[in-house]
Amino acid sequence: MTKQRIDSFDFMRSVTAWIIVIYHFSGILNLAPQHANFPILFTHANGVWGENTSVNIFFMLSGASLYYNYPKLKPSSLKRYYFGRFKGLFPMFYMVWLFLFYQKATTVGTLFYNGSPKSMILTLFGMDGYLSYRYTQNYYFIGEWFLGALVCLYLLYPLLTWCMGHIRFITTFVLCALTLSFHWPLLEFQIQRERNLIVCLTAFWLGMLFMEYREKLSAKWITAVFGGIALVFIFVKVPLDPFLCAQMISIGLFLIFYHLGSYLMKFKWVKPFFSYTAGISYAIFLLQHVVMGQILSLFSQYSLTVWQECMILIATMLIIYLFADIVTRLNRIMINSFWFKKIQNLIAG
Repeated sequence: MTKQRIDSFDFMRSVTAWIIVIYHFSGILNLAPQHANFPILFTHANGVWGENTSVNIFFMLSGASLYYNYPKLKPSSLKRYYFGRFKGLFPMFYMVWLFLFYQKATTVGTLFYNGSPKSMILTLFGMDGYLSYRYTQNYYFIGEWFLGALVCLYLLYPLLTWCMGHIRFITTFVLCALTLSFHWPLLEFQIQRERNLIVCLTAFWLGMLFMEYREKLSAKWITAVFGGIALVFIFVKVPLDPFLCAQMISIGLFLIFYHLGSYLMKFKWVKPFFSYTAGISYAIFLLQHVVMGQILSLFSQYSLTVWQECMILIATMLIIYLFADIVTRLNRIMINSFWFKKIQNLIAG
């Protein structure tokens, strides 16, 4: 039976996509000395918007959405589940990556322009961005580091559903304690703490918990408390670890966005736009760096004002939307094709 769509999640996917795009846009401009520093959604009082604030909201939303649709997984349904996750991530990823790889390879005149072809194995599994801190020679073009983290979370999800049913409170305590422990330097990990799989897993798990206790956790007073704490950390500098502040900000904003989306999505004149943006949000994540980098490279020799940067941002967003729409439509044609359905029936049954 098809479950009722949670419209608020469409609003949250849209807002998360916008925050991540604007954060990266700001980051590129703020690192270019010839341009004015772009003042929107790059930093807040206790850290940055990217890495561990907006991305944490993204992981919480992913965990909540997945748990809403698959609260329990039987062993007999695992093949169907894993193929469904593959279908949701990789066909579009491969389609865009192959186009960009072909473009690059023909430009430089060789297929293996960036080292050993063995590193392409990371690309095939969507892990090159996530593991780029360890394997610097790779063929990383599109997506974000959190694509690799999301692949790992999807692989672990059946185990998480078991934990939700059998050791829910123990799992919550252990994951939260491990995340809090990153306040102290842990030399065992080379990856930065914001990207550590444990931290990503905690955010994903909190999203699952939200769905399990949605009636209680969506209470307005809880949103007021955690949302208020988040707003304080966003606007007021406090003597706390920015990493820990980011965890609280993401929880508070998740609840605020959920309630705000529940309200705004009731208006017929805005709902279609947010639903549309949510539908192409994955393509936006994949394409944003490529489109943004190419557009901003056109202005590398100019000194831009903040006003000019705002105009370029609007144009960039429109172009990202255009290409995300095209890629989403092509992906839909591909996964609905005769040969793809044959493969799906063969693997998933």
